[in-house]
Amino acid sequence: MNKNILSTLIFILLANIVYSQNDFATINIYRTKAFCIGCNVKILLNDVYMTQLENGGHLELKIFNTNGTKLTVTDGKNYRDDISLNPRKGQTYYFNAQARTPRALGFRLDQLQKPIKSKKLKSDRFVSMSDVGVLDNNTSRKPDTEWTQEKLKEYWTANGSKDIEGIYEKVGTTLEYELAVLKENNEYKIIYLDGANGTSWNEGDIKATLQKTATFGLFKANWFMLNKSFNNDIIITFENATMSFISETGRDKDIYIKTYPTYDETNNSTSSEWKSSGTGFFIDKKGYLVTNHHVVENGKTFEISVTKNGKTSEYNAEIVSVDKQNDLAILKINDTDFLPLSTLSYNFDTKTQDVGSSVFALGYPLTQLMGNEIKFTDGKISSKSGFQGDITTYQISVPIQSGNSGGPLFDEKGNLVGITSSGINKKLDLAENANYAIKTSYLKLLIDSIDEKLELPNSREMENLSVTEQIKSISEYVVLIKVK
Repeated sequence: MNKNILSTLIFILLANIVYSQNDFATINIYRTKAFCIGCNVKILLNDVYMTQLENGGHLELKIFNTNGTKLTVTDGKNYRDDISLNPRKGQTYYFNAQARTPRALGFRLDQLQKPIKSKKLKSDRFVSMSDVGVLDNNTSRKPDTEWTQEKLKEYWTANGSKDIEGIYEKVGTTLEYELAVLKENNEYKIIYLDGANGTSWNEGDIKATLQKTATFGLFKANWFMLNKSFNNDIIITFENATMSFISETGRDKDIYIKTYPTYDETNNSTSSEWKSSGTGFFIDKKGYLVTNHHVVENGKTFEISVTKNGKTSEYNAEIVSVDKQNDLAILKINDTDFLPLSTLSYNFDTKTQDVGSSVFALGYPLTQLMGNEIKFTDGKISSKSGFQGDITTYQISVPIQSGNSGGPLFDEKGNLVGITSSGINKKLDLAENANYAIKTSYLKLLIDSIDEKLELPNSREMENLSVTEQIKSISEYVVLIKVK
């Protein structure tokens, strides 16, 4: 057997032994004696009536809400005894209902260390119940979402699955949950698919929403327990196709393994997930972006990666307007998670630049080979016109590669003077170091043609900063655009 497969099987087996446990606590209540005449002994859970406990009766109660729990034995009139406990899932508890003393009126619940084995217990009076049916309404209802396992697989097949997205199955012998992790509007959700039979859970219900932390793969969860009670003390981690649920006390842990997509399906999905990528940059604080038309041409889905203070966030975007002739496009982020920028600290300059002016470009070239870190290149304005005297572009000595397309070109004072375009070079099969940038005056014409009035950057903050300081500031406005 392959060593890797053997190691995986051993890991799963050990995880099952060490971590697997019931998702509920079990409470047993016995009544071995007839300790009152003409009274009905009733059992309540958190003041909700469960059942009547007859002489010789045995109640087995599965508690899925393991927060503060109150058990009550009462006749409904004069006598009652309450016990409060904090049951832990996977644990079993035993109580005996009996008279207080031979001389005292009423009855009580005594906690025991082990189950009662008595011939006085009658098999026909054994009652097994769950707090799910009592504390949650089992009436039919629509699920929280329309997602099903079939629809999710169709969606991921068509669009590709991102990072931790997929279907996970619980490791263990009880309540073999199937859950799906789905990313929507830059938020991760866990969706219930199967495994909680006999409860009010429906395929498509939201099981949890994940709160991001400083480290990808580590989340806090707003988690709904099996009886729909809310628990925000859950930590969820993702590593090596494994999803782990840990309580904040660290005492309880459940493990799920990723069953879809499989490793070969993941590789196929990853290779084709994004058809192309390019660079863009913000021109308005409300989320308007500029890039090249050839970057977004024929694309249906656009994802914008924005990096700030070392943290990258991803947002959906849509095309607002294009200028095919001048290879320009305006996009807008349409993601509810996006917050408007507080500032844009560069200047939008439409004046024609002089030959010999120093300029630099920022972008995301060849990300598959060079990574997703922003890249800086610099050079000079070589000519005020482009190929065969094209007045819409500059010829520049700044190195431009695939992926730089749509990125900004700045002068040494932090003024935006152009939009780089590797597409021009490819179409014309030009010689090395002959690169081109579209003049901002033609971008301004496109901006003026849309219905929305944009507040273009008009800041002089960059003028007295070094190039290094300019890059640190401006980089936050330059984004990676992924297209499919």
